[in-house]
Amino acid sequence: MKYLSFFFLLFQISSLYAQTNAEKSAFKEYYPIAERSFISGGFGNNEYEQIIFDAKPSVYYSLYNDIRESLTAEEITPGYAVYVAFLPQIRMFSENSKPIKTPSYKVLFGWQPIIKTSEDNFLTFAIETGHYSNGQNGSAFSEDFEDESEEGQAVYETITDATDLSAILNREDGNFSTNLTRLSFNYRLNKFTETNAPKRIHSLTAAYQLYHNKFLGVIDVGGYNAKDIALYGRHRLEFGYEFTGYYKKMRYTAGQEVFLQLGAHPSVTPYRSETKFILNPWNTDLGFFAQFDFGFDDYNYRFVDSYPRLSFGVSWDWFTPFIIKQTSTNK
Repeated sequence: MKYLSFFFLLFQISSLYAQTNAEKSAFKEYYPIAERSFISGGFGNNEYEQIIFDAKPSVYYSLYNDIRESLTAEEITPGYAVYVAFLPQIRMFSENSKPIKTPSYKVLFGWQPIIKTSEDNFLTFAIETGHYSNGQNGSAFSEDFEDESEEGQAVYETITDATDLSAILNREDGNFSTNLTRLSFNYRLNKFTETNAPKRIHSLTAAYQLYHNKFLGVIDVGGYNAKDIALYGRHRLEFGYEFTGYYKKMRYTAGQEVFLQLGAHPSVTPYRSETKFILNPWNTDLGFFAQFDFGFDDYNYRFVDSYPRLSFGVSWDWFTPFIIKQTSTNK
């Protein structure tokens, strides 16, 4: 069963890639601040599980998006995107995963305004809010009790600052659930060729993420267990840099991201580093990447784990650079 689910997932991602590269490219929407879809394998695991593959088939459903038109306008024209993002992440472990063990789900409502400056750089802001969980109902630190049951809650009373959360985590059906809101800022410094095609791009991103109990800030559903939030903290900061260049018909990207989790339990590594290189050999959405991570694991409650990992895989880009009409002599 687990191998059938692998091929089904691969088919889904392949279908997504085909849709985003359809001949009628006018139907493709652009999201300057977005998570790339990927599927990967690699080396490096925590001492409790071995990852066979890791996949994130991210999908953005557009409610309104005129970013493409705004960036191809001759005059400075702001653009906007309103959307729903479905950001699942699925891991296949080297065990009976029935067929997928503790997947990770994010569903976010988002709004992104973008402006092209007089120097043909892009300035983007994003606000996203929604739900993040793994769809499980067991106690996070006991396989014997349900989440938020009297017995399950009593388990938290045994946790001290010296407790190794990674060692006691319920990896079979431990619940992780919270609502969240993200504020992101991105600035792209662009250099174009004489034909207005992108030549070099420097992309700088900063984000702040708040975990909160009420969905969309007002609806009391899908929130966190009060005992859990005290362990993983409510605040997260993210910083990233990417350089994109071209060699003949190939596009390549080198990037570095740093994540800081504030207020987490003392046994949790409070930082994560991701270093990535992507090669798009045909200058399309499809790319091949290598990535090295260390620090906390960015996979729902497995943030309590910390280990280095080297991954290789295939990715799809939601913001492929394209030809614009320049508002300056930025060449």
